Amino acid sequence: MKKSFVGLSVVAITLFLTACAPSKEMQEAKKRDAEFAQAVKNINLETADVGSKPDNSKVIIESAIRDQLKDPESAKFSEFTEPRKEVMVENRNFVYGYSSCVYVNAKNSYGGYTGKQLYWVFMRNGQVLRIKNTNDAFGNIIFIGRPVNCS
Repeated sequence: MKKSFVGLSVVAITLFLTACAPSKEMQEAKKRDAEFAQAVKNINLETADVGSKPDNSKVIIESAIRDQLKDPESAKFSEFTEPRKEVMVENRNFVYGYSSCVYVNAKNSYGGYTGKQLYWVFMRNGQVLRIKNTNDAFGNIIFIGRPVNCS
Protein backbone atom coordinates (compact mmCIF):
# COMPACT_ATOMS: atom_id res chain seq x y z
CA MET A 1 0.00 0.00 0.00
CA LYS A 2 2.80 2.37 0.94
CA LYS A 3 4.69 1.61 -2.31
CA SER A 4 1.64 2.23 -4.46
CA PHE A 5 1.00 5.52 -2.66
CA VAL A 6 4.62 6.62 -3.23
CA GLY A 7 4.44 5.52 -6.88
CA LEU A 8 1.17 7.33 -7.37
CA SER A 9 2.62 10.44 -5.71
CA VAL A 10 5.63 10.40 -8.05
CA VAL A 11 3.35 10.11 -11.09
CA ALA A 12 1.11 12.92 -9.82
CA ILE A 13 4.07 15.23 -9.14
CA THR A 14 5.55 14.48 -12.57
CA LEU A 15 2.26 15.26 -14.30
CA PHE A 16 1.85 18.44 -12.25
CA LEU A 17 5.34 19.69 -13.09
CA THR A 18 4.91 18.82 -16.76
CA ALA A 19 1.64 20.74 -16.89
CA CYS A 20 3.32 23.77 -15.31
CA ALA A 21 6.20 23.85 -17.78
CA PRO A 22 5.70 26.51 -20.46
CA SER A 23 4.87 25.13 -23.89
CA LYS A 24 7.21 25.58 -26.81
CA GLU A 25 4.77 28.07 -28.36
CA MET A 26 4.71 30.09 -25.14
CA GLN A 27 8.51 30.14 -24.97
CA GLU A 28 8.70 31.31 -28.59
CA ALA A 29 6.08 34.01 -27.95
CA LYS A 30 8.02 35.26 -24.93
CA LYS A 31 11.20 35.35 -27.01
CA ARG A 32 9.47 37.37 -29.77
CA ASP A 33 8.02 39.74 -27.17
CA ALA A 34 11.46 40.27 -25.64
CA GLU A 35 12.97 40.96 -29.08
CA PHE A 36 10.15 43.41 -29.85
CA ALA A 37 10.63 45.18 -26.50
CA GLN A 38 14.33 45.59 -27.30
CA ALA A 39 13.51 46.95 -30.77
CA VAL A 40 11.12 49.49 -29.19
CA LYS A 41 13.96 50.72 -26.98
CA ASN A 42 16.09 51.29 -30.09
CA ILE A 43 13.55 53.51 -31.90
CA ASN A 44 15.20 56.73 -33.08
CA LEU A 45 12.79 59.08 -34.81
CA GLU A 46 15.58 61.53 -35.65
CA THR A 47 17.34 59.07 -37.96
CA ALA A 48 14.32 57.07 -39.17
CA ASP A 49 12.91 57.46 -42.67
CA VAL A 50 9.57 59.10 -41.81
CA GLY A 51 8.72 60.07 -45.38
CA SER A 52 7.77 63.57 -46.42
CA LYS A 53 6.15 65.92 -43.92
CA PRO A 54 2.56 66.63 -44.97
CA ASP A 55 2.12 70.27 -45.93
CA ASN A 56 -1.68 70.03 -46.17
CA SER A 57 -2.25 67.77 -43.16
CA LYS A 58 -5.51 69.44 -42.09
CA VAL A 59 -7.19 68.67 -45.42
CA ILE A 60 -5.86 65.09 -45.43
CA ILE A 61 -6.95 64.46 -41.83
CA GLU A 62 -10.41 66.00 -42.22
CA SER A 63 -11.12 63.93 -45.32
CA ALA A 64 -9.97 60.68 -43.71
CA ILE A 65 -11.95 61.22 -40.50
CA ARG A 66 -15.09 62.27 -42.39
CA ASP A 67 -14.94 58.91 -44.23
CA GLN A 68 -15.39 57.15 -40.87
CA LEU A 69 -18.23 59.23 -39.44
CA LYS A 70 -21.96 58.49 -39.55
CA ASP A 71 -22.75 62.10 -40.52
CA PRO A 72 -19.58 63.44 -42.17
CA GLU A 73 -21.09 66.82 -43.05
CA SER A 74 -21.81 67.57 -39.37
CA ALA A 75 -18.15 67.26 -38.33
CA LYS A 76 -16.56 70.26 -36.66
CA PHE A 77 -12.76 70.11 -36.35
CA SER A 78 -10.69 72.10 -33.86
CA GLU A 79 -7.29 72.31 -32.21
CA PHE A 80 -5.14 70.49 -34.76
CA THR A 81 -1.66 69.67 -33.49
CA GLU A 82 1.39 70.19 -35.67
CA PRO A 83 2.43 66.91 -37.35
CA ARG A 84 5.25 65.26 -35.41
CA LYS A 85 7.51 62.32 -36.21
CA GLU A 86 6.02 59.07 -34.96
CA VAL A 87 6.13 55.30 -35.31
CA MET A 88 3.43 52.66 -35.42
CA VAL A 89 3.46 48.90 -35.83
CA GLU A 90 1.93 46.99 -38.71
CA ASN A 91 2.35 43.18 -38.76
CA ARG A 92 5.16 43.37 -36.16
CA ASN A 93 7.08 45.85 -38.37
CA PHE A 94 7.74 49.48 -37.51
CA VAL A 95 6.25 52.06 -39.86
CA TYR A 96 7.60 55.59 -39.50
CA GLY A 97 5.74 58.74 -40.43
CA TYR A 98 3.95 61.69 -38.84
CA SER A 99 1.07 61.91 -36.40
CA SER A 100 -1.32 64.67 -35.53
CA CYS A 101 -4.25 65.03 -33.16
CA VAL A 102 -7.51 66.90 -33.59
CA TYR A 103 -10.76 67.34 -31.72
CA VAL A 104 -13.87 66.34 -33.66
CA ASN A 105 -17.47 67.03 -32.74
CA ALA A 106 -19.93 65.25 -35.03
CA LYS A 107 -23.43 63.85 -34.96
CA ASN A 108 -23.98 60.24 -33.97
CA SER A 109 -26.61 57.88 -35.37
CA TYR A 110 -29.27 59.46 -33.11
CA GLY A 111 -28.65 62.90 -34.62
CA GLY A 112 -27.07 64.39 -31.50
CA TYR A 113 -23.56 65.78 -31.26
CA THR A 114 -21.08 63.57 -29.42
CA GLY A 115 -19.07 66.40 -27.91
CA LYS A 116 -15.41 66.95 -28.67
CA GLN A 117 -13.65 63.63 -29.26
CA LEU A 118 -9.84 63.56 -29.53
CA TYR A 119 -8.60 61.71 -32.62
CA TRP A 120 -5.03 60.58 -33.35
CA VAL A 121 -4.04 60.26 -37.01
CA PHE A 122 -0.92 58.60 -38.44
CA MET A 123 0.28 59.61 -41.93
CA ARG A 124 3.13 58.74 -44.23
CA ASN A 125 3.88 60.54 -47.50
CA GLY A 126 0.53 62.34 -47.47
CA GLN A 127 -1.52 59.19 -46.91
CA VAL A 128 -3.45 58.38 -43.71
CA LEU A 129 -2.54 54.90 -42.48
CA ARG A 130 -4.36 54.85 -39.14
CA ILE A 131 -7.02 56.82 -37.26
CA LYS A 132 -7.87 56.30 -33.60
CA ASN A 133 -10.50 57.88 -31.42
CA THR A 134 -8.57 58.16 -28.16
CA ASN A 135 -11.80 57.60 -26.19
CA ASP A 136 -12.25 54.10 -27.65
CA ALA A 137 -10.83 50.98 -26.01
CA PHE A 138 -7.04 51.04 -26.41
CA GLY A 139 -7.43 54.32 -28.29
CA ASN A 140 -4.78 55.99 -26.16
CA ILE A 141 -1.95 53.65 -27.20
CA ILE A 142 -0.21 53.31 -30.55
CA PHE A 143 1.14 49.90 -29.54
CA ILE A 144 2.07 48.30 -26.24
CA GLY A 145 4.76 50.44 -24.70
CA ARG A 146 4.00 53.54 -26.79
CA PRO A 147 1.14 55.85 -25.77
CA VAL A 148 -0.52 58.38 -28.06
CA ASN A 149 1.14 61.78 -27.63
CA CYS A 150 -0.99 64.78 -28.55
CA SER A 151 1.13 67.47 -26.91
